[in-house]
Amino acid sequence: MAAGKPIACTVLSEGGDAVHKVDVILPDQCTGGPDAIGFDHGWWQVQFARLETQNEEFWFETYNDKRFGPTIVIVGDSSAMCRIIFDPALITDPLPAGSLCVLRPDWDLIETQLRGFAKDFGMSPSVTRLVVALFQSGDVRAAAVRAGLAYETAREYLGAARQMVGATNLQNLITLIGLGIARTGSKAEESDALLAYAFGLSERQTQIAGLIANGAARQEVARTLMVSEALVKKELAHIFAAVDVTNAAALARTMVEFRLLAIATTLHDGHDPFPEAVHHVLTLTARDGRVIVASDYGPRSGDPLLVLHSSMTNRPVNRALVEALQNNGYRPIAIDRPGFGGTDAAPEECRGDDYFNLAARDIVDVCEAKGWARIKLVSRGAAQIIVALQRQCPELIAAAVIMNPDPDARSSSKRSGFLAAMKRNFVRRPWAAGLMSRWAVQSLTFARVRDNVLRSAAGCPTDEKIMADPLHMQDYYRGVTAFREGKLDGFVREQTALATVGMPQPLRGTHRLTLLVGDQDSIHDPHETMRYWRKVLPDAHIAMVPGAGRFMSFSHPELVVKALSRQSAARQPPV
Repeated sequence: MAAGKPIACTVLSEGGDAVHKVDVILPDQCTGGPDAIGFDHGWWQVQFARLETQNEEFWFETYNDKRFGPTIVIVGDSSAMCRIIFDPALITDPLPAGSLCVLRPDWDLIETQLRGFAKDFGMSPSVTRLVVALFQSGDVRAAAVRAGLAYETAREYLGAARQMVGATNLQNLITLIGLGIARTGSKAEESDALLAYAFGLSERQTQIAGLIANGAARQEVARTLMVSEALVKKELAHIFAAVDVTNAAALARTMVEFRLLAIATTLHDGHDPFPEAVHHVLTLTARDGRVIVASDYGPRSGDPLLVLHSSMTNRPVNRALVEALQNNGYRPIAIDRPGFGGTDAAPEECRGDDYFNLAARDIVDVCEAKGWARIKLVSRGAAQIIVALQRQCPELIAAAVIMNPDPDARSSSKRSGFLAAMKRNFVRRPWAAGLMSRWAVQSLTFARVRDNVLRSAAGCPTDEKIMADPLHMQDYYRGVTAFREGKLDGFVREQTALATVGMPQPLRGTHRLTLLVGDQDSIHDPHETMRYWRKVLPDAHIAMVPGAGRFMSFSHPELVVKALSRQSAARQPPV
């Protein structure tokens, strides 16, 4: 290995580009002469002295990058670096003994990724330059100067950028974009523990810093942590002083650096930290030869029932719903739709309504393969699939319960939140759904999903309480892990279809269908949803569920069982 040559190390993914690299230098390289790597020789000498005089294997340090300014890095000897990097096998060259190693951001690649993120979300070149400058500086005035814009113009442009990605404020914008460029693979996780380690913050101070960086206001932080707003203000002043920042945006910029470092250095013991409820995996063959994968939760003596996943998750079913169904004599079986999880993707030309029809046909194929002449279904969203099944094979449906059925994206007027912003973008630019989806899901760490879920649950006490339970959150997270493995084809096709197909034609004879709409749904207006589906399914039973939000299968599984137990064969007036 050439002396002083930086070693590029893929530490954030199982393929693709990394946003960090490892630089290696030998003792005789910090004695003078031009620096081949880009660090100041005096800085290197201090680090070697620290290595020789202290017992630390690695430590956090800051150096001044010529373009991006103060940059946080991890410094250590070669053996320590091999241990702390997420996947040491990805270091292609051996790290020589006696060398000093620095894990640092690859700013050139990060800037390229930032520009790609902004472009895929439809930002103009001027807004893109400003967003990159904001990420570099963490300060609006400094960003405006770097981008060559007046301060008021910069504020206007950043407002547009926030709207495009659904960010609540500047710090939330920095966090969404910064973590959106991360390459997490399928196992790495972000953490705020490194911030506490580096600056000596308490657990509560670390929690406050993370919430503020994620976009929470002081009042929201106080409510979340059940402390006074005055205490939050006091602790935040201590955090700003310790981290050496003066505003929330700059704090978010620092938090992104530490979270990316945590992703780069996460170690795992090899077991699945988010196990699915006990089940057997079923593999069946569709009539077109594609593989369909399902989870059979048993028991064998139960009455078979198919569970459909939402358009934002895959087949794993949360334990609360599994247990409620099993305790009432059912045998829940969940299938992945085409291109989701383990099921093969649809043919390339299968789009829009054709995709919904293929997903319904897969249900028919599963039932035929298992010898089920009639089947009950529980659907977490995915109403369009049930409608397609009702059109194709109405005699197959013994009863179906649909929780929080989504209207098509064009018919939904809800505007707040990251998911709502994504759906608006899908409507405006359906051809870019794949690009935007890639940015959205590639950094789906548990911590990121947990924060997004808890923020979306704000305002619904039931959802807030349910999703604050770690076991429920792990159950939910299990349903999205397939996206981190790159299995996005079904997600993209379904989101594109929801953005382009429009409202289905009215369908009669749907008295065996029951639709349950949470009155505190965080993604769609519940009254709008009720009106929408009453037009499409005038004969179905449609009920508003008081106190229920988006996570009805977690909070109200008993209502699902009650709806299934109704006499569905006889025609009854809608609720």
